[in-house]
Amino acid sequence: MTRRFLFGLAAAAALVAQRIPPANFSGTIHGVSKKHIVLETAEGNLLDFDVNGQTRVLRAKAKISIDDLQTGDSVTIEAKQEPSSRQIFLLALTITVTEKPKD
Repeated sequence: MTRRFLFGLAAAAALVAQRIPPANFSGTIHGVSKKHIVLETAEGNLLDFDVNGQTRVLRAKAKISIDDLQTGDSVTIEAKQEPSSRQIFLLALTITVTEKPKD
């Protein structure tokens, strides 16, 4: 029993130690605050991202504030998975506002 527990603990530690590369998500902002952003994908799915002091927010190549984002803005979010004691969440690394196509 003790060996099985130690093996499980070692396997869990190995999984946490793995580096999962960041992923990109695109869609429109469904909701935004200083610490959280909700993205609505083209398929209509809602994805939640945490935002912290290291999150970069850009419009074109210019740095902007998270306060400059508005519901309905089209964005691309580069994010990584962050394990927590209770769950795995997505941390936004870079949020880039994309220009809407001109008619």
